[in-house]
Amino acid sequence: MEIIGKVHNHTSEDNLKMLPLWRQAISGIEITGTEDEIFTEEHSHYIVIHDPLKIQFPQSKEELNKRFCAGMGASVVSYIQKEGNMHYIRGLMAENGASIYHILPYTYFDQIQEAQFPQGYMEPRKMKSFSDVLSLMDGKNILDVGCGLGTLAIMIAQAKPDALVYGIDVLDSAIDQCKFNAKIEGVTNTKFVVANTYELPFEEGYFDTVACFFMLHHLDDIPGALIDIKRVLKPSGEVVAVEPIDHYHDVQRYPEDWKALFLEAGYKVDVWEKDNISYIRAGHKQ
Repeated sequence: MEIIGKVHNHTSEDNLKMLPLWRQAISGIEITGTEDEIFTEEHSHYIVIHDPLKIQFPQSKEELNKRFCAGMGASVVSYIQKEGNMHYIRGLMAENGASIYHILPYTYFDQIQEAQFPQGYMEPRKMKSFSDVLSLMDGKNILDVGCGLGTLAIMIAQAKPDALVYGIDVLDSAIDQCKFNAKIEGVTNTKFVVANTYELPFEEGYFDTVACFFMLHHLDDIPGALIDIKRVLKPSGEVVAVEPIDHYHDVQRYPEDWKALFLEAGYKVDVWEKDNISYIRAGHKQ
């Protein structure tokens, strides 16, 4: 089969396993053949046939193995823009350097106006809760803890152009992808750093707002993380956290459980529930 392009992104075995986040990541396709006019303004989404992923998903996600890890990979992507012979797209489940063999318009999205890009169960809830609390994030310096591939940090930066939005994650490859995403999106008021949640590389009292979206439940030592988050929070600053009640690791926590954890770490805290999600707004005790 003829190769018509090569993939450019910052994949790794670890960050590809964050599949719901990777759906929002940006990749470049460098057209190496003669078919440079594959992407047109007529269509918004495309099916891309590419080399399969080298990783294997758990047996419970066998459908992903069939779609992305078998003889060929097939991704439905949304088109962003072109720069020279590089085309930037969102949602490509292919590794850096993978070969592209075929690209076809996915006309379903263009024919049905209200159609949406396919998402998992949790991601729409995360985005809805994000929109609920975006107005609470104020100040010049904002931190997104556990930013993954940077989608929400970039959205905060776009909504608040006068702020500098930091994002931290423990994976080098994830942070490289965050920087790549921000560059292609044209968002300049972000700074992404490889860092540990328990030892944040920032001075005391630096941030006006610290955001934690669907990530605290992943931590082994939540009280330890909350203490260091409080260290980098300004005396007048706030932590804005959102946690699903029905999706958890090891321990299921309800609003009153999150309130107890924040109180134990020395915060004043307000917690409420909406749509089976815990919303937390916390700050220094006066």
